[in-house]
Amino acid sequence: MSFFIRSNAKINISLRVVGKRTDGYHELRSLFFLLSSMESLTITPQYDHNVNDIVEVSGENVPGRNILEDVIALAGKRADIPALRIRLEKSIPPGSGMGGGSGNAAALVYWINSMWSDLTIRGEEIGSDVPFFLCGSSWAIVRGRGEKVFPLFSPPPSPKVLVAVPEWQTPTGEAYSLLDTFRGGEYPLSEKGAEAEIDSLIARLRDEKNVGLLPNDFAPVLLKAHPEYERVFDFFKASGAFGWGITGSGSAAFGLFSKSMNLSDSFREMSGLKWIRKIFCVE
Repeated sequence: MSFFIRSNAKINISLRVVGKRTDGYHELRSLFFLLSSMESLTITPQYDHNVNDIVEVSGENVPGRNILEDVIALAGKRADIPALRIRLEKSIPPGSGMGGGSGNAAALVYWINSMWSDLTIRGEEIGSDVPFFLCGSSWAIVRGRGEKVFPLFSPPPSPKVLVAVPEWQTPTGEAYSLLDTFRGGEYPLSEKGAEAEIDSLIARLRDEKNVGLLPNDFAPVLLKAHPEYERVFDFFKASGAFGWGITGSGSAAFGLFSKSMNLSDSFREMSGLKWIRKIFCVE
């Protein structure tokens, strides 16, 4: 028997770095929004003898070790589970800031925890963004390095989201190193200031008021390296978006639209931006 599971992604509506921690991670304050069913996993337990775990990926290439292998390895240390054959249908390019890998890991963690009641894997054991995908909410405030998740009990209405993934990628470690150099170790907002900014932003999003360029400390660094972002921001604005920005540490840009908006013309026009390699529309 095989199990088919949808895998989610996310965008950072806001992202502030408020300091660097003693463990080497950065202290974050961010507002996350879930992008549902962006990828999928087909999981087949293999009960035959002398078989190994297999992770097959189609679609986008995942260089290096796949995060699913980390989940399998941790599960195998805690329980006697069969070998797993996993086929991952990958549509999100790595390095896009959409949390595709973390969403894949969360989907597998959820399945394993459901199948073996005596086996519990916590999201923070696998990756910083994984706890958000396991929280069961579309909107959440995220703190710490990403492991502290606080779902919104009175969230804004879910927007349509148009995501543009450019040709270039932004490895997370490299992005944080560039940010530290760019800021000289000083960040624009304190923890209190970042929390207040999120509260104000949520209030405006509830009314779908125009918020313009959304706060992300990585944006100035990425705009300096890739001025093309300004063009896609102008496109989002002209197309009727009430907010736009860059997700995570890059590289994808996104626009937020009212549910009543028809974005079919936007697809055709955006195809003229040759440096964009993939477009997602999430309703």
